Amino acid sequence: MSKTLLVLSGAAPETAQRIKALAHILVVCDPDPHAPAFAFADSCLIADIRAPADCAAAAERYSRKIRRIDGVLALTDAPMTLAAICERLRLPGLACHVAELADDRLRLKRAFASAGVPGCWHAEIFTPQELQRAAIARENLVVSPVERRGRAYRLTGTGDLAALFQAARAASPSGRVMAEQYPEPISVCVFVQQGDPQGAGEWHGLASRAAAALDLRDGPLTLNIAMQASGPELVDASPHLDPASRFLEEAIAFAAGER
Repeated sequence: MSKTLLVLSGAAPETAQRIKALAHILVVCDPDPHAPAFAFADSCLIADIRAPADCAAAAERYSRKIRRIDGVLALTDAPMTLAAICERLRLPGLACHVAELADDRLRLKRAFASAGVPGCWHAEIFTPQELQRAAIARENLVVSPVERRGRAYRLTGTGDLAALFQAARAASPSGRVMAEQYPEPISVCVFVQQGDPQGAGEWHGLASRAAAALDLRDGPLTLNIAMQASGPELVDASPHLDPASRFLEEAIAFAAGER
């Protein structure tokens, strides 16, 4: 049965094509008016995906005035926006308490540690000087806002650390910056069903503990895993559907309340 699906992020035209091939009505939300997925959308919403209230208001207007939205898919790690829209439109999807935990990556890493999930070294960084000391002492450092905003900067030894620190702090709603130590991670896409991550393969145990720490019972989950000499470490776990995931149809059914 055809559904009207709101997709957060217009950066994945292949996924947009796949959704259209399944005969669904596609509404794409992205701040970029030239987002490539707009070419395949039935309707386009120009809104900042990192602004939950703005996106929720835009989605509510569309659903009330144009066509009722049946479900929401996030193709990027914007849990607060996904949860805000689901709550505003009274749709199944990501719970607010899961989104709040996922959005604060320092809290998330503490939850992973409590659940016995092996993780990479990380710390909150308060000054550019502290970041410089960390960069001298450690390799493979990445600096980013604590929340899922802005971008992560991998330190290369040639960048302006003070500028990177300020950019990360400016992107954080709470003004918090964190540093992590890990090599380039691999991405593992799973679909959690009643707490059991489908498609996790050799990473099933790690994915199960990550989902439990998030209190994610159902829905897509994208893991970033770094391979260290001591074994695999979980860098991140975000409750969104990676465009490369093979679980698109399951995610659509979940978003539309059919699972």
